[in-house]
Amino acid sequence: MNKQELVAILAKRTNLSKQKCNLFLNTFKETVCEVCVKGGEIVLRDFGKFSLKEKKARKFLNPQTKRYYIASPKKVLAFKCFKPF
Repeated sequence: MNKQELVAILAKRTNLSKQKCNLFLNTFKETVCEVCVKGGEIVLRDFGKFSLKEKKARKFLNPQTKRYYIASPKKVLAFKCFKPF
C-alpha cells in the first residue's frame, strides 16, 4: 500500500476530504521525525513505539569491483509494534 491508497482509505472511513487526510499524514510524519531527532520517542499505547536507533559502522563488499568498503554509522527512525495483529 502506498501513501495515496492509505489517504483514500482514511478519507473513506472518516468522511473527511483526501486533502485533510493527506495533511494529517504529513503533519504526523513531520512531528514523529522532529521528536525522534531531538532524542525523544513516541509511544502509542496498544500500537507501537517510534524512536531513533543508531546503526553501527559496517563493512560491505561491492560485488562489481570486489572491493570492501566501510559504511559510516547513521541514525534511522525505527518502529516497534506492541500488539501482534
